[in-house]
Amino acid sequence: MARGILLALLDPVDLSDHRIPMATDFASARKILLAVLLANLGVAAAKIFWGGAARSLSMQADGLHSLLDAASSAIGWIGLFLAARPLDDTYPYGRGKYETFASLCISVLLFFTGFEIVQHAVARLQSGVTPEITSASFIVMLVTMAVNGVISRWEKVQGQRYKSEVLVNDGRHTESDLLASFSVMVSLVASLAGYPAVDLIVGLVIAGIIGKVGWQVLIESFRVLVDASRIDPDQISPVVMQIDGVLACHKVRTRGNMGQVYVDLHIHVAPEMSIAAAHIIAHRAEAAVMQSFSDVAEVAVHLEPHLPHLEND
Repeated sequence: MARGILLALLDPVDLSDHRIPMATDFASARKILLAVLLANLGVAAAKIFWGGAARSLSMQADGLHSLLDAASSAIGWIGLFLAARPLDDTYPYGRGKYETFASLCISVLLFFTGFEIVQHAVARLQSGVTPEITSASFIVMLVTMAVNGVISRWEKVQGQRYKSEVLVNDGRHTESDLLASFSVMVSLVASLAGYPAVDLIVGLVIAGIIGKVGWQVLIESFRVLVDASRIDPDQISPVVMQIDGVLACHKVRTRGNMGQVYVDLHIHVAPEMSIAAAHIIAHRAEAAVMQSFSDVAEVAVHLEPHLPHLEND
């Protein structure tokens, strides 16, 4: 205990390197989304055009999915633009949740598109039109699958790099488009083999894929909006307890989104410790947590005297 007090007074921590939040790089994320938007528009146009020419419901449905990829990229770009606005007295924690709200809008569009595909599948079943398969259909699907694979991987990697929730979710959306395209290839082969009904079934499968991704994005967005816990308290407490002078750590709470996690915690120090020494130990706790968890942008430490008979909150 005495050693912790002495270290706090003689070796104050320098927080200058730890007070820079690992927040989303909004400018870089917006540039990436703009490039992805243009690529998705090209992919969607190719699928819808050739799907219409070949009368392939599954290819047209996959084209709609790609078009939604472009729409989600546009929504994400707007969300990042709004989220990048600076802190002020009205928004002391920033506007980062605009990015989460953009993800929520993307999930709604995913559900809407899935519903539209189901409607088209039912209409196609009633019409009895069979798709016309050409070599161009396979070429279009293979090229667009390659493009989607590169885009999905790029978005997810860059999303982690720039701490962008929208980029990661948009990458997951694009990845679902890749899976849907693979299903389309299966339906085209089945049509050539004399089983055109498979085309209808695959259209419904694509709707299911879109619905699943939409549900995942929806749940994650709600977790951020309702301030669900982001880091297990049992991972943070041991980090804080390693600091000399900290006698107990409790009531650890976290909230926020990717790259901007806010932490609140309580620590106990010796009751005879001076306010200055206790303050330095609190700063050490803050620095330790921010060094151990790269997504943490801010740590609020509440000091309490370590008295067994005292009711601590």
